[in-house]
Amino acid sequence: MKAAVLTDWEHIEVKDVPVPVLGEEEILIKVKYAGVCGSDVTIYKGKHPSAKTPVILGHEFTGVVEKINSSKRSDLKIGDRVVVEPLISCGECAACQEGNWHVCRSLKLLGIHTDGGFADYVKAPAAKVIKLKDSMSDRIAALTEPFAVGFHVNQRGGTKAGDKVLIIGGGPIGMVIGIVAKRCGADRVVFTELNEARIEIIKSFGFEAINPSHEDVAALSAEITEEAGYDVVFEVSGSQAGLISATDLCAIRGTVVFVGFPHKRPEADVLKTIFKELTLVGSRVYTFQDFTRTVRMLEEIVESKQYDLERIISDTMPVEKAEEAIQKMIRGENLGKILLTY
Repeated sequence: MKAAVLTDWEHIEVKDVPVPVLGEEEILIKVKYAGVCGSDVTIYKGKHPSAKTPVILGHEFTGVVEKINSSKRSDLKIGDRVVVEPLISCGECAACQEGNWHVCRSLKLLGIHTDGGFADYVKAPAAKVIKLKDSMSDRIAALTEPFAVGFHVNQRGGTKAGDKVLIIGGGPIGMVIGIVAKRCGADRVVFTELNEARIEIIKSFGFEAINPSHEDVAALSAEITEEAGYDVVFEVSGSQAGLISATDLCAIRGTVVFVGFPHKRPEADVLKTIFKELTLVGSRVYTFQDFTRTVRMLEEIVESKQYDLERIISDTMPVEKAEEAIQKMIRGENLGKILLTY
């Protein structure tokens, strides 16, 4: 089969490799679309703390069941359209024993620690395969994993009806967080974003956007929140400026959720956090329940036509151009999600 293999840091080769051999309770999936994630960029650069080469990247993918080696998944058949929750937990550490599989001490993912979806075929644990309704297209189904991140992030932030929400960073994950926040009942969802083209996309979804390069974020936010500050702030940019803005603009006793990976150890305004009694929250991937609920949520969005999720996808490229897609993200040229097709 054809696969885009990260053979060394900053080097991907499109190679012919064997089709994965199934073990017990595994499913072989013929990949239709795979999303390129910021994590793929981190791995590509050799900055991921536990990834190793060679590996086939890709933890955001959808496809069709090709082969089944499972006695437990009688609900699945050849040809079923599916997505896969890509987490691999040890099942033995304290977090796993408490049911928090998604923060396993030695958490691994398909496409990072084992071969993933940048290939014609990928194998996955049968228990992690989720069947799709026909109402959702393959392209939208490929957005399930980032939407699961957005779902879990909002759960961690406690987003609720009537909240005023700020999202710092309007890339694909920021957009997803905003959509889910609205689904949670947020009254107003506001973005800060520097890229004017992304701002146009944000506004096309009905959200508000402020460009810090030429607008007064503090003054506009004070007007939006009636000087109370935002109930929940999602820091998605990973920037030092974003982190300071998060604590500055958050309401007294509000919640700041850290989503974006900082490029270096950041500084924080601890005094402001103390005086405002802010709750600072980390958020890592998602639970399996979050992932399955995300699939149902996406189906509801598609069936109700609440949002045109195709607009989140900015580029579609053949898998042979996986490295070009990653380079495009490094240069910041993509306005939304890049999908690889097969």
